[in-house]
Amino acid sequence: MELRRSRTLMAGWQNGGLTVEDYLAEPGDEGRTGVQIDGTALDILGHFEDWTDPETVLDRFEGYDPASVRGAVKQLADVGLLRTRDEAEREDKLDEAWRHWGDAARYFHFATKNVSYVTEENGADTGRTELVSELLEEGPPPSVFGRRSGGPKLRLPRSFVPLRRDFEDVLVSRRTTREFADEPVGLREFSTVLHFAFGPMYFIDVPNFGQLMMRTSPCGGSRHESECYIVVRNVESIAPGLYRYCPEDHSLELLDGEVDLDRVGFEQRMATSAGFVVLLTFDVNRAMYKYRNSRILRTILLNAGHLAQTFALCATAAGLGPFQTDAFRDTELETALGLDGISESALYVFGAGIPAVRGEGVPSFPISGARD
Repeated sequence: MELRRSRTLMAGWQNGGLTVEDYLAEPGDEGRTGVQIDGTALDILGHFEDWTDPETVLDRFEGYDPASVRGAVKQLADVGLLRTRDEAEREDKLDEAWRHWGDAARYFHFATKNVSYVTEENGADTGRTELVSELLEEGPPPSVFGRRSGGPKLRLPRSFVPLRRDFEDVLVSRRTTREFADEPVGLREFSTVLHFAFGPMYFIDVPNFGQLMMRTSPCGGSRHESECYIVVRNVESIAPGLYRYCPEDHSLELLDGEVDLDRVGFEQRMATSAGFVVLLTFDVNRAMYKYRNSRILRTILLNAGHLAQTFALCATAAGLGPFQTDAFRDTELETALGLDGISESALYVFGAGIPAVRGEGVPSFPISGARD
């Protein structure tokens, strides 16, 4: 029977040894939880790059008893690091279906599948008690608001533009705008979009988790780990520059430095001609304080999507044209914002302005008339 090394292995040092994980293995399988191996086992795995009869590799290990090598091969097969042809069908299908994406995408997706959540059946009370104990040991929860640089602050007006367009009309009219006019975005429209997209609607106090902010967008555990930086280009009464939006008092904090949107955004015209551009980041500690497994990264990405959609709808309702892109130079953007890229990292870029052509992107066919 021929064997082949699993194509879905990731290795790293844990507890002083090399641990190999098969991220495609099913929950409960030993390979999924990680197997610690030594140099000899690693060498054996290296001889099974393609389909190989185990008997043909025995003589390649001088000084080792063939029976011991045969036993090691069996152990590696038992824990799923070596696979039979039948066992390899799933990884072959993965290779075909995900052929244009690298190991990073595969590992992220499959390694964060099937996470075990605390339920009433598997000990919810015990799980919550253990988490609370950890939280108490770590000290107070992180602030719901991010760090402040101490720069000059500009309070935004709370005289918001009424967002009274028909909801169906807003949904149908929402389109990505790529060309913007030189006309400045109105201050009230700008303030309105920031308030309803990123500002708190109210707060709640939760024991052990501190004060939580309720926004118009859903967020896992109401952690609201995102931070909102804004490059103002053409907004009424606001000097162009780099700002941080402060949701606690609906203000802009002027930051030192600048962001070269042309360079950072790969020369995307929409990013360099919009009235303002939002640079969304996320604070790892704010999310990790409550959630201690890697699946939370999926949640953070989903949260960013919720925010971007709310932003786009608010901008549309306020008469602006929104855009969004994930094409940007991560490290250069983080450097421009003064971030380390680890505890706080760049996540998304979107913005809005006055469309070069009013009504640009609005469908010309009667979508609203096509109903079930």
